Amino acid sequence: MVSPSVENLACPVCSATLNFEQILGRLEADRTFDRMVTLSVPLGTLVLQYLTLFTPPKQRLTNSKKLRLMAQLLPDLERRAITHKGRDWPAPLPAWAAAIEQMLSARANDRLTLPMTGHAYLYSIVAAQADKHEAAQEQQHEQERRMGPRPATTHAPVQVAQALQPAPRLAAPATPAGPSPTVRKFREEIERKKKAAQS
Repeated sequence: MVSPSVENLACPVCSATLNFEQILGRLEADRTFDRMVTLSVPLGTLVLQYLTLFTPPKQRLTNSKKLRLMAQLLPDLERRAITHKGRDWPAPLPAWAAAIEQMLSARANDRLTLPMTGHAYLYSIVAAQADKHEAAQEQQHEQERRMGPRPATTHAPVQVAQALQPAPRLAAPATPAGPSPTVRKFREEIERKKKAAQS
């Protein structure tokens, strides 16, 4: 009796023969690529370029190895975090993209030993980025703690006409009023007496 694992099946369309392992492998490949596309199409393209770093000289990277390498990355890509040197680090998708681009740039400048044998170097870059971001946040919090709370500031808009309006002038002192009726009466009496004495 033929084992089901090696039993051949005929394609109803093209009559090509396939066995169960090939069919299951194809299904697994489809699921892996679907998961990668769900994350991000641009990142998926970068991951495929990253996988070329594992290609041995004068050889091609087999599909099974590509799938295995991608399957190793997917859980951490999906949870947006990595475990590196015994510690969990946040790893948002832009951090993955930046780390892969850094490695591709290093290859272009002949600063990378190839082929890669694992993801340790990629994870070290992602962890270094997270550590740098964490240190910057701690420094900012420490600076805010030393300086204390900042006074509230308002940024209400100022009308242009109001800003250009001259400052109000102080009112001029009132002009003193004329002599009182009593004083006028005394003056008139004095003038009348002077005229009477001269006549």
